[in-house]
Amino acid sequence: MTETAAEGMGVLSSMVEGAQKLSILLELIERATSIAVVRDFLKSRELSHSAGSWEELRTKRILPAIDEGQLTLADLHALLRRTEGFGRQHIFLFWCAADRAAAMIAEERVRNLLLERDAVEAADDPLVIDLPAEPTFVDVRFDKMGGVKFMALKEIEKRTYRKLTSEVTDDKAMTFTKVYKVEHQRAINFARLWDNGLLEIRIASRDNATRYRDDLAHFFNRLKPIIVRNEFAEVSLMQLKKNLWAKRDELQHLVKFSTYTLQDDEGMSLRANAVLSADDLAGSERVAQSLAAFNAGAVQCSNSNIYFKIVEKGETVKEIHVLLNGEDNEFAVTAAVTEEEYEYVLHQVLKHN
Repeated sequence: MTETAAEGMGVLSSMVEGAQKLSILLELIERATSIAVVRDFLKSRELSHSAGSWEELRTKRILPAIDEGQLTLADLHALLRRTEGFGRQHIFLFWCAADRAAAMIAEERVRNLLLERDAVEAADDPLVIDLPAEPTFVDVRFDKMGGVKFMALKEIEKRTYRKLTSEVTDDKAMTFTKVYKVEHQRAINFARLWDNGLLEIRIASRDNATRYRDDLAHFFNRLKPIIVRNEFAEVSLMQLKKNLWAKRDELQHLVKFSTYTLQDDEGMSLRANAVLSADDLAGSERVAQSLAAFNAGAVQCSNSNIYFKIVEKGETVKEIHVLLNGEDNEFAVTAAVTEEEYEYVLHQVLKHN
C-alpha cells in the first residue's frame, strides 16, 4: 500500500470512528435527558433549536450544526457530562485529611495512573461506550466549585438482569420450565474527591437491592490506587437526621417529611408515616408528641423519607425525594435529577449534618 493510500485509509478510519462516537453520544443524550434540555443547550449557543421530536432535533438541528462546525463532539460530551448520572443513586460520604486529598487528586498523578491502566481515552478524551464488557472508567474531570478543587471519575458498568416471561408445565415429560428474558442496564458510578478531604461515592441504584455494601467494596477495589479505601473514614449522617426533624418548623420551606422512624438500643422502633404524598409529618402535632414521648435515652433516627424543596419566588417548583437509610454514611436520591439539583441536595445534606 502506498503512503498516500495509507493516509487515505487513516482518514477514512478516523471518519468512521467519529461517526460511531457521534451516533452513540446522541443515543446516550436522548436516554439521559429531555428534548427541552437539548433545545436550551442549542439555544445557549445561538443555534437553531426548534424541534418537536428527537428525530427532528437530531437530523435537522444537531447533525447540520456538526457538519457546519458550529458544534463539536466535545460540546456533546459536555452536555452528556451535565445530564447523565445524577440521581437514581446511593451516595456514600467519606473524609480524609485535606493534605492527603490534595495529593491524591493531583492531576498529573491521576492521569499517569489512568495511563498505566490503559485508560488513555479516559484521561484525555471521554470514552463513548454504552455497555462495556467490564466496568470501565470513561471520564475524569478536574474542576473547582465554591473555591474548592475536585477530581471526579465516572465509571460505566453493565448490569444484567433476568426477567421471568413464562412458565411451562409438561405433565407428560414431568418437567416445569421457566423462561427468562435477559436485560442489560447501563449503570453509572461516580467517585468525586475534593481537596478539602470530602469523598463522594455514588453507586447507581439497583431495582432489586436495598443494601449496597458489595457494590461499594467492588467499586473501591476498582478505584485503587487512585483512591484507596483505608485512607478514609465514614461521614456519619446521624446528626443530619436528628437536625432536620429538630428544626422542622424553621425548615418547613425546605424539607417535607414522608416517614420518620426512631429506634432504641433494644431494637424497638416507632414509625410515623404520611398516607398522602402531599402530606407533611412535620405539620402534625400528634405525630410530634408521639415521637417525642418515645425519643428518650438511647434512641436515634434509623431512617427518614424526606423531600428537599426547591423554591423560586416563594413557590415550591420541585421536590427532590431523598432517602436517609441504609448505612450510617449513606443517602439516596431516588429519581433522575439535573446536575444543579444534585449539587443542591448535597449542599443541604452537608449543611445540616
